[in-house]
Amino acid sequence: MKMMTYLAAASFMASVAVPASAAEFNFSFTTTSLPFGGTPQNGSGIFTTSDTAMTIEGRNAFAITGIMGQINGVNISGLTPFATSLIPTYYYFTEGPTFLSGTGVNFSAGGFPSIKFYAPSATPGTYLIQGNGTIIANVTATSSPAASAVPEPASWGMMLLGFGAMGYAMRCRSKVKPNVQFA
Repeated sequence: MKMMTYLAAASFMASVAVPASAAEFNFSFTTTSLPFGGTPQNGSGIFTTSDTAMTIEGRNAFAITGIMGQINGVNISGLTPFATSLIPTYYYFTEGPTFLSGTGVNFSAGGFPSIKFYAPSATPGTYLIQGNGTIIANVTATSSPAASAVPEPASWGMMLLGFGAMGYAMRCRSKVKPNVQFA
């Protein structure tokens, strides 16, 4: 009967184990060419996304909810709208040739209130940085999931439940008495 109680508790813990509320993805980019001269654009940071994947343009995607990082040593201030008063939904793609769509993502940094980082074509790793409507640089960019530094509460719960189950199994194990016979 006790074993059924422990199995029920384990089933309950597994059913309530939910992932974190947001996923994070690292990104970085470096200038490959400057079509109109100017300063090379190099940067890196983290996209914070929703935790719910969806299908956009036939690929798995997450809605980008935040951005932080630096571009040429200047802190990125946050997401900004294209030309409307509302911030549109930007998407981060986990599969396919590019991790941003053609609409990309707009953010502000330093003296630029609107910097656009986007993929104009499906060529892997090829992106553009556009500032205040003018193409500033062609860049190559990479991205990868950010490693979580702290396990989620559900992971801790499952680990503790596992240790408890191992302790219970060891405690309930029958004691074996050595059977010594002399000839």
